[in-house]
Amino acid sequence: MTNHEQKMCEAQSEFFELSIDNFSCSSALFISRFMNSDIAKELDNVDDCYNFISPNNLIYVMKNQYDSLTTTSGNKYPRTVLKWIGYIYRAWTLIKKRSSSSIYKDIPANKMVPLYDAFHTLSVENCVDRLEEIANQDKPKYDDYYIFKQIMLSK
Repeated sequence: MTNHEQKMCEAQSEFFELSIDNFSCSSALFISRFMNSDIAKELDNVDDCYNFISPNNLIYVMKNQYDSLTTTSGNKYPRTVLKWIGYIYRAWTLIKKRSSSSIYKDIPANKMVPLYDAFHTLSVENCVDRLEEIANQDKPKYDDYYIFKQIMLSK
């Protein structure tokens, strides 16, 4: 990863950590809303957005976009785990050129938390590769559309 990409990951990791102090909702709800948000989608598609991704800017945008983040309460993940999840999710989008929402769909926050102890000491690239392997294990080899298409083509 480039120095710029590392800074983007660090900014998102700090944003995830700051979520404890800025949002009363559960960490799981916060991460879900963010990974599926328009702002995450913009970050996925912008190569040079370090200034845009400042943690305080992200907090402001998320507070204005989702009232539920400040009006509900819930369990919080440890700060170190939140920082790691934030960093790895952004690194994953950058390394594999995938959207935040597709990554979150493959391995949501509740599945990331138990992986922290085993994965947080791996290199970022190695960690992302292992997460891709885990995500691919859970996917069926062929979806219904693929099977239908093959049947129709064989006729």
